[in-house]
Amino acid sequence: MGVVGGINSPEMAEKIIAEGKADYVILGRQMIADPEFVNKAASGRESEIRRCVRCFNCFPGSPEEGYTDIPYDGVTLSKKVGVCAINPETDTEVMFSEFGKPEKSRKVLIIGGGPAGMQAAITACNRGHKVTLVDEHTALGGVLNFTDIDVDKDDLRAFKNLLAAEVQKRNIEVIYGKKANGDLIKQQRPEALILAIGATPSMPPIKGLNTAAQALEIFNQKEIKEKRIIMIGGGLVGCEAGLHLAKSGHKVTIIEMLEKVAKDSFGMYREALVQEMEKYEISTLTGHHCMEITSNSVRCADELGNEKTLAADRIFYALGMKSNKTDELKSAAGNIPVFEIGDCIHPGKVDAALKTAYLAAMNII
Repeated sequence: MGVVGGINSPEMAEKIIAEGKADYVILGRQMIADPEFVNKAASGRESEIRRCVRCFNCFPGSPEEGYTDIPYDGVTLSKKVGVCAINPETDTEVMFSEFGKPEKSRKVLIIGGGPAGMQAAITACNRGHKVTLVDEHTALGGVLNFTDIDVDKDDLRAFKNLLAAEVQKRNIEVIYGKKANGDLIKQQRPEALILAIGATPSMPPIKGLNTAAQALEIFNQKEIKEKRIIMIGGGLVGCEAGLHLAKSGHKVTIIEMLEKVAKDSFGMYREALVQEMEKYEISTLTGHHCMEITSNSVRCADELGNEKTLAADRIFYALGMKSNKTDELKSAAGNIPVFEIGDCIHPGKVDAALKTAYLAAMNII
C-alpha cells in the first residue's frame, strides 16, 4: 500500500514506512520542486533538497473542480501546471537549452540578499562566475525572515534557510551590513551587476495611517500584548499576518476594500487560507475602505458611503508594496550589463523573484 500527499522530506517518508503506515510513499509536487530528491536522500545530501512549500503554484485547481476564482483561461492554466515556485527550471515559458555556457568567468556583483539575490548568486556561481553578494542586514533572507516567527511558515522558512546555506557553501563573497551605493559599485568594478533591492510598504494618504504599524512589523516584535487587532488590507499579506495573530491568541478583524479577501491568491490555496481564518474566528469586513485611523479605532465606509467605527487595541496595515528605486545604482554601473530582479521590478511572490533571478544569472555570458 502506498500513500501520497504533502510528503516533502526523506525524514517524513522514512517515518511513515518505519511505523508501518505504508509500504511505500508516492511523491508528486515534491518531485517538481526537486527532481533530485531521491538521489540527494540516497547520497546523504538531505540538506540540499528543495522541499515543496505546498503553495499550489504548480496546480491551483481548475474551473472543472469548482474553482471559479482562477484568473486564467484553460490554455494559460495548462501552461502553468507543473511550474514550481521554488524551482525556476520548471517554467515552461523559458527554453533553458538555449542558454549557452558563459564565454568566461565574470565578476558579478549582486546587491540584496533576499530570495532573488540568493538565487542569482547560487546560479551565477554554478555557472563559473566570481560572485560578491552585498546586503545591508546582518543575515541573508530579506523579507522572508518573517518566516522565523510566523507559526504557519515552516516550509517557507526551510526554503529560505536552504538558499542561505547554499550561498554559504559556495565560493561566494558575502558582505553583510553594507548599504550599497554608487561608490561601492565603482570600488567593486564588476563586469555585471544584479539589483535585488526589493520593495517597501506603500502608505496611501489615509488620515492617521502613520499611527499604525505595517503588517510585517508583527514579526519584528517579541510579543504583542494588545488583544483586539484590526488589520487594514485583506490581501494575502494581511490575511496571513492576521492568521498568525489569531493563532497567537488575538482577536482579529480585517478590513478590505474589495469584495473578498486574499484576492491576490486563488484556487485551492485561497480556499484553505479562508477556512483557517474562519476556524480561528477572524472577522472580515469586505467592501469597505479605510477613512481614518486613531490610536484605538478605525473609521471606514462601504461603497454607498455608510460609515462605521471599529474599536481596536492595536492597528496594522498591509496596503501593498512599491518597488525600490534603482536609478542611482544603474547610473553608477556605467556601461556594464545591469539586471533588475525580484520585487524591485514589480512587487510579487517567491516564484517571480526566483525566475527573474535565475534568468538574470543565466544571461551573464
